[in-house]
Amino acid sequence: MFFRKKLDYDQLFAKYLDSDFVLFPVAENPPSKSDLTNFEKQFSISLPGEFRDLYNSRLGGVYIEVKETIWPRPKAYEAGPFWSFLYALHVYSFSADSPEWLNIHRQAEAFTKNVNPNYVPFLKIVGDADVYCFDKSGSIFQWDHELDQFNKIEKSFNQLLEYEIAELKRRKGQKKAGKP
Repeated sequence: MFFRKKLDYDQLFAKYLDSDFVLFPVAENPPSKSDLTNFEKQFSISLPGEFRDLYNSRLGGVYIEVKETIWPRPKAYEAGPFWSFLYALHVYSFSADSPEWLNIHRQAEAFTKNVNPNYVPFLKIVGDADVYCFDKSGSIFQWDHELDQFNKIEKSFNQLLEYEIAELKRRKGQKKAGKP
């Protein structure tokens, strides 16, 4: 039998995030088991255990951004390398109080209606139109909006979350160094 090791989120954040970042838990209370089960039923999906672990933590999801004093936000019609617009990431929230852009129910409803009914978005890099999604079995795919195709990601949820946090830290380093 396979046993997954729960991720120590405090340790993960301490490894990659410094005082240049702001981290927000996205819900005061974690969703109940029935909330997660009802979501799975509504979208005919199986959520991975690691994903459920995040929602059973004190975070209830997560939003991480580089402080605006370090990484000024892009202005309308501003040009630059693609990476220079990717200053934050978030895992969608189950909280009914979260804004539409952060609410997993609203995002899943829109995505399954307008893009593909077989995938549910769960993680977004701010500034990137491509999103990470679960398929019906809980496998991870990244939607390529230009080609309208789903590319399988050979990482677990925790591995993907750590990878994207590390990438955000790398981009922040580039931004601070003034690299184009």
